[in-house]
Amino acid sequence: FAIAACDPNENKSAEFEADALISTVWKGTLQSIQSGAVSSSAEVTVKFNTADTGQLIQKRSGAPAKDYYDMTYSVSGKKITFDCPVISGTWEVSGYVEQAMTLTLLPSRNSIMTLVRQ
Repeated sequence: FAIAACDPNENKSAEFEADALISTVWKGTLQSIQSGAVSSSAEVTVKFNTADTGQLIQKRSGAPAKDYYDMTYSVSGKKITFDCPVISGTWEVSGYVEQAMTLTLLPSRNSIMTLVRQ
C-alpha cells in the first residue's frame, strides 16, 4: 500500500506537440557554446503566431537595442526547423514541460535556447 502526493504548482511533464506552439510566446536565453563554455548569450523572445510563421526578438548582451526578425518554421516530431537569420537550422526539443522547453541546435549542439512560456 502506497500513497503519493505532488505539488500542484510544479511543472508537469508533457509530451511535446507542434499544435501547442500556435499563438504562444516564449522568452529565455540563446547561448552559443564553444569548447564546452558559453561564448555568447542573448535574451530572446520567440513568438509562434501561426502553424508555420512567427517572430524572433533578440537582445544581445551589451547591445543597446533589440533586433526583430520575421521567421517561418516547421515541426517534425521533436525537431523544429527555423528559417530566421539568428536561429536558422534544425533544433531538437531536448527538454519539455508545460511551461518550459530547451532547444538544442543540430547537428553541432553548439547553441542552446532555454525558453519559458509567457
